[in-house]
Amino acid sequence: MTEGKKLSSLKLLAKRYARANRITLHQALDLVAVKLGFADWTKLVAVSKSDWVPSSEQMASVEAFVAHALPAADFQTGHPEAMSRRFAFLEQAEHGMIGDHAYRLQVAFHDVIMAGDGWSITVPENPGASPIVQTSTENDGNYPVFDPELLQKALSLVRDRAVQVRGEISTDWPRRSTKPDIDGVVRHPLWGRDSDVWFCLHCHAKITGTQIAQNLWHCPGCGASPPDIFDTAFWCEDEGKSLPPVKTDSALDGDKPDFRVVDDRPKLELNEERITLLIRSALLDDATNISEKLGALQARISVDDENDVWISLEDDLWPHDKEPVQALIVAAQLGLEVELESMWSSIPFAWPGLGELTSRTSEYTQMILDAYAQHYRSPDKQP
Repeated sequence: MTEGKKLSSLKLLAKRYARANRITLHQALDLVAVKLGFADWTKLVAVSKSDWVPSSEQMASVEAFVAHALPAADFQTGHPEAMSRRFAFLEQAEHGMIGDHAYRLQVAFHDVIMAGDGWSITVPENPGASPIVQTSTENDGNYPVFDPELLQKALSLVRDRAVQVRGEISTDWPRRSTKPDIDGVVRHPLWGRDSDVWFCLHCHAKITGTQIAQNLWHCPGCGASPPDIFDTAFWCEDEGKSLPPVKTDSALDGDKPDFRVVDDRPKLELNEERITLLIRSALLDDATNISEKLGALQARISVDDENDVWISLEDDLWPHDKEPVQALIVAAQLGLEVELESMWSSIPFAWPGLGELTSRTSEYTQMILDAYAQHYRSPDKQP
């Protein structure tokens, strides 16, 4: 690669870094120069005119630098070699140890989650949201995440990864979405509309363009995500012109974590869908032939507010005098009252009695095919 092409590549990498970190291009150029051992970009360009060309290893180091977005202040005050070690640590951080405690790190819907045995730390996509520390109800609070030293190390790692994720988001968005102009006008990353005033669908207040861009298009009042942010409050008569400025709690990523205890033990929550599934399965247990299986599948099962059950069975598919014993047993296990009734409706196939002759679907299918073929056989082909 020629000198000119390498400098152009460095400029493109700096531009990408500037977008990811929401800083100016000249700041990013200076940071790239520092990464290569120069005081600033001007010194790098001056040396390049004296036949200096970055090596392949130096280009690779800059690419790694750009690929891992971290707060620009870290690079302005830190040593490049220390930053490189930090990058290497982050690259290996999907699974790791803090002291004697193992963790795994993952990104889910732009939230960064560190999980250990019985505990987790979540840094939301929203830059204004506090980290959430969750523990289960077991161990009487003796989780390692309650150790201040371990907690601070874990929070540092999760926050660094969150900055990377937000940088990737910023890179994918238009530059104007994260960099307001002199009048505070920004462009919505999804709708593509420009404005200096924005409105949250859930908050009756105005948000400035600078506020919404700094908060990665999350409402600084309630934390709503970008799809709920609009340039007009179309739900108000005056489109939001009379709304006051948004009230914020000044929450920042560095705030004290939000500790929560969650009971993650499996709980049986019976609703209409789950009750219906169990009752229908029990009806299939009761069925002894294909006709009754179809009757179980076609049965109308309804559940009222008190979880009492009505079972309506098709008269042509389910014998009128046959009691669904297994369904009644399941209902009793669940503490449900059952009402049985017969119904007449459109059945899926003619000659429902054929289903009483077999319990195998393949045999019944052939019977149905033969019966339909026989019914529509033309007279001149009759023996």
